[in-house]
Amino acid sequence: MENGSGASVGKPKEEPVVTYRRTIGLFRIVVCVLAVLVVALSIAFAVVVTQLKAEISALPGDCPDTANIDLNPPKVLPPFHDLTQEEISQVKEYLYDQTDLGLVRPKNISTSLSYIFLIDLHVPNKDQVIGYLDHGQAQPVREARVTLFMGDRPEPFIQEYTVGPLPNPYYKKDQTTFPFRNRPTTAPELKAAEEMITAHVNNLVPHILEESYDGKLGDCGKKCLAFKMISTLSTATSSDPRTRKLWFGLNPVIEFESLHSLDFAVLIDVTSSNIEDYKIDKIYYAGDKFNSLEDLKNSYEYGSVLKTRIPYPEDSRVLYSTAHRRGPRFPEQPQLPPRAYEPDGKRYSIQGRHLGYMGWQFDLRMSSAFGPQLFDIRYQGDRIVYELSLQDIAVFYSANNPTIRFADYVDSVSMIGSSVRPLIADTDCPIHSTFIGMDYFSESTDDPVHVDRAFCVFEHNTGMPLRRHLTSSGKNKFYEGMMDIVLTVRTITTITNYDYIFDFIFHQNGALEVKAVSTGYILTSFRFPMEDEYGFRLKNHLTGNIHHHMFHYKVDMDINGRENRFETIEIVPREVDNSQWSTKPDARYAQTRMMRRQRKTEVEATVDYDFSAPKYLTFYNDKHKTETGLPRAYRILVDGMSKQMLTVGRGQEASIPWARHQLAVTKYHETERRSSSIFANFDGENPTVNFQAYIDNDEVLTDQDQVAWVTMGVHHIPHTEDLPVTSTVGLDLRFLLLPNNYFQEDPAMGSGDAVRIEPNNQNHVSQGLHIQTYGKSENSRCFPRKSNFYSIIQERPGSVFTRT
Repeated sequence: MENGSGASVGKPKEEPVVTYRRTIGLFRIVVCVLAVLVVALSIAFAVVVTQLKAEISALPGDCPDTANIDLNPPKVLPPFHDLTQEEISQVKEYLYDQTDLGLVRPKNISTSLSYIFLIDLHVPNKDQVIGYLDHGQAQPVREARVTLFMGDRPEPFIQEYTVGPLPNPYYKKDQTTFPFRNRPTTAPELKAAEEMITAHVNNLVPHILEESYDGKLGDCGKKCLAFKMISTLSTATSSDPRTRKLWFGLNPVIEFESLHSLDFAVLIDVTSSNIEDYKIDKIYYAGDKFNSLEDLKNSYEYGSVLKTRIPYPEDSRVLYSTAHRRGPRFPEQPQLPPRAYEPDGKRYSIQGRHLGYMGWQFDLRMSSAFGPQLFDIRYQGDRIVYELSLQDIAVFYSANNPTIRFADYVDSVSMIGSSVRPLIADTDCPIHSTFIGMDYFSESTDDPVHVDRAFCVFEHNTGMPLRRHLTSSGKNKFYEGMMDIVLTVRTITTITNYDYIFDFIFHQNGALEVKAVSTGYILTSFRFPMEDEYGFRLKNHLTGNIHHHMFHYKVDMDINGRENRFETIEIVPREVDNSQWSTKPDARYAQTRMMRRQRKTEVEATVDYDFSAPKYLTFYNDKHKTETGLPRAYRILVDGMSKQMLTVGRGQEASIPWARHQLAVTKYHETERRSSSIFANFDGENPTVNFQAYIDNDEVLTDQDQVAWVTMGVHHIPHTEDLPVTSTVGLDLRFLLLPNNYFQEDPAMGSGDAVRIEPNNQNHVSQGLHIQTYGKSENSRCFPRKSNFYSIIQERPGSVFTRT
């Protein structure tokens, strides 16, 4: 009988003993199995951990800082080292102590007082330097060259001295005097002129500005206008060579104002050292000339002048003159671009301002006035170049309106070196660069000015093979090749609207490349129909004016010593008798031959490039030849030639006679150190440095210490793609110093950057390859360093936008 639960009635209830024991047994089995698994996993984990530790220990770490980079000045400063902050300060104090000079300090400077304008290193005499470097003679005394504006004299003038010895000067010597009207434009002068123009315009014709351009001077709210100096009317372009005049153009205060040119400009006479004597000379408005603001006001109010009516530009991120990102976006997702790094650390050395790389050695400095300079450039211990330096930049514009017509700039007037601003990592230079600062004197500050990142130095894989060859058939199958990996030294100077990038590139085969590249904002004119022959109409009221960029370099080559020859190897056509190889009677065959021609005098040594007469330009010492009797030479290859189209001696052209020739070679003289001067923008009538005279005296060059002067240039007709900022593509100019029978073979054959591959068995390629990497590993020894550059400049904004 069962109850509802299914249990038997009257029978004892069974205990589930057997069932219980089975459960315990299964549990023990599971526990044992799990225990075994845990032990096995522990052993496996320990093995894996051990392997991971081994692998992790074998992985590269962060690239180490290298001990071969020391940017601090050495205890004994070499002849080419820039002035230190201490030396600049000592020179200043010495000059202030000279009661006969009567100099005021920076906070008090004005054009009507005497003050220090420039302090720079005075590079010693070449004979003395060579004696010190090569012959163990005494080190030349360190000296500074100073430029003083003596504006408080009865007849103001500019005065230059050599001051020394440094760091504790006690003498000034070698006095030279220049006309005061030829001085570079300075902050006190420009500030006073702008204030005077603003006051006069606001007093007489503020309504013309409001009605014509929808803006104001001074108390202007969000529609501000301002005058800025655009161009000069120098002694070469003025009817009175004793005057000094400046054109000031009106622009809206907006990013970037040169792309919003207006048709209002003022010519002001600033000849006097006294700002109270400044006066308005001419007015330009709406294509017409007026002798005074009163004349303009009367003509405007009587309706006898064409009136301009344009709205003030709307300040927005999509305005064409701004450099904000806009347009179709790419890439689709934010991704970092490719970056280079140094997998085994830096392979170059820097000690102060002395650099070494793959057989190259040289010294680097920055001239405050003229820009970058390299000295004592050697390869494999032999001096190739004593001095390689930028001499000047010129930009000559053309236009119908007067402000751009006379915009003929010789940029040393703006102090090329002092216009260098801090470089930005990952855009101006690769992020793995070494940055070198500079110190210089400024007329407007008590302390020397420091620029954190004036130069960058970086090794770079150009992505182009330096050499390569593959033989895939026969019994000598092999591949050998090497990337062109170079060291680049770069600086960038910003002169008003244009930025100029200067590179010095050292190749491993003994070649040295020099580049100049333009970028920045173009200078424009307010568009009238007469401007159309001077440039394209880029916007409704905007013409991009044609202009010519020109760069001049000094190349003092000392090939196997100072006694050099300059020889051109002419490539000339020739027809030869071909009857031996032809069935035609009197058969001729056209080809070319080379004809060596030594250029024995300076006039004979000028080169105006002619595509119908190509030539090699070579320099050598006749006492040093190869095993086969060839001169061990270097050649200059200019890959940036352009012709100066202006009439010789007309207008401002006389300020840049160096631009008449693509190459000139002159005998070395200490008195011919430079091809230009800081006064060149104003001295066209009577140039301070008459470079043409270096050539015209026609000295003998044979077996003399020679200097090559190289001119590069490009004519730029702005186009719409130059808005907002001109890209560098197509505007890079370069010249190269190339070995030409100088070495017995390519010296880069000694480089470990090469790779050679050949079969283990020439008859059976399938038996594998022998790959020779000369000790290099396929794997990096270190990771790229993490960059915190943006964090650094965020904490120190002055390292980008101000000088310290």
